[in-house]
Amino acid sequence: MKKMKKRTIRRLAIVGIGLVSSLLLTTGCGREENKTDSAKDKKLTVLVESGSPAETVANKTAAEFKEKTGYEVIVDSVPYSGLYDKVSTEIKAKAAAHDVVSLDVLWLSAFENALTPLDEFVDDKITADFLPTLKEGGTLNDNLLGLPMWINSKVLIYRQDLFEDEANKAAFNKEFGHELKVPTTWDEYKECAEFFTKDDMYGTAVFGMASGDTVCSFLDHASQAGAMPLVLSDDNEVLVDEKPYVEALQYLCDLYDAGYVPEETLSIASTEAQEMFNNGKLAMQLNWSHQYPAAYSLNSSNVGVAPMIGGADGVAATTGPWYQCVMKNSDNQEIAIDYLKFMYDNNEKYMTEGSLKIAGRTSVYEKYASDAGNEHLTAVLETLDNEYSQNRPATPSWTEIEEVLAKAVQSALSGKSTPEDALKNAKTEIESIIE
Repeated sequence: MKKMKKRTIRRLAIVGIGLVSSLLLTTGCGREENKTDSAKDKKLTVLVESGSPAETVANKTAAEFKEKTGYEVIVDSVPYSGLYDKVSTEIKAKAAAHDVVSLDVLWLSAFENALTPLDEFVDDKITADFLPTLKEGGTLNDNLLGLPMWINSKVLIYRQDLFEDEANKAAFNKEFGHELKVPTTWDEYKECAEFFTKDDMYGTAVFGMASGDTVCSFLDHASQAGAMPLVLSDDNEVLVDEKPYVEALQYLCDLYDAGYVPEETLSIASTEAQEMFNNGKLAMQLNWSHQYPAAYSLNSSNVGVAPMIGGADGVAATTGPWYQCVMKNSDNQEIAIDYLKFMYDNNEKYMTEGSLKIAGRTSVYEKYASDAGNEHLTAVLETLDNEYSQNRPATPSWTEIEEVLAKAVQSALSGKSTPEDALKNAKTEIESIIE
């Protein structure tokens, strides 16, 4: 395996979490003149995903923000499926019903021209504490468009009791000629998947549902095989039929064809895999890191977590960050930007108040990584600290591209086409989308 060039997370010039007050602008938060504003003008509307940590933290910090600024925070929550449409409708109407919006990184490109650039308000003291890939993911055309709320990646979640069982160790050594250990490579992972597929249990799962989860999982492995950038080149050339993508899809097909993953793979994504793992049907899963605390809470002694596995070019994963952004048409620009900085100061609350136990600041991850039940944080840090861990492409056409890639994965897994043919067809379709 080629040695990877590490990002030096530990060398970041991190400002202590406790020194949050220095991050607030001298205008906006704490302005005396705000106290004389009319009640009508002292409202800030914030759009979040319902049921998410964003909704929880927004509600729990609203009173403090009002005390500091005099502005009441109106939290509007809608399901994930409705967030994109709601923001899109506001943009088309050329009137911002919300001052601040919480956005999946996948949507930033589509909304780029409607979001306020933040560069003149955000200095190195803030961005130095971003987790890896967050600055790149939030920056389009040299403009930083949001402050991070959290970032997530896939990690390896496994049955620790099975790996530590002496009988399993002896049997594995006899069958494969070497020690049973938590896998770090494609080959090791495949061996463990084969070994643990027995007694009404599968070794692992492959995401095959027609969904973004499936595409993200496929791109995890493409990154591990050396794909960079993902899907589209800087010149908008479609890359999905190149060697790393074919190898990644072939690897998933091999696991499926060998019977090491459930027969119902074409209807499995992250939620279904997690449920099977919790019910003792999977020995391992490559799933979003926030699934670990949930599994740990059910049976802490039997669950372990490790960084993502690596392919020919090492450990890598695609990321899942969210950002808070200011709508350019908002009449409350100054206070909205102050709110973003206030929430960034309070980023720790995504870890302490949110059920997912993920955040957007390196210092927050490092502070809580040593707590029992938070072992996934170290796994994420180590996963992201690799050259090929990266964001999906910033393109307003991502939704359509994602559908094409999900179809290609399903076509190959079901045996309707080879990985090569499925990806050649996908390339043609994607080229027609981005023309």
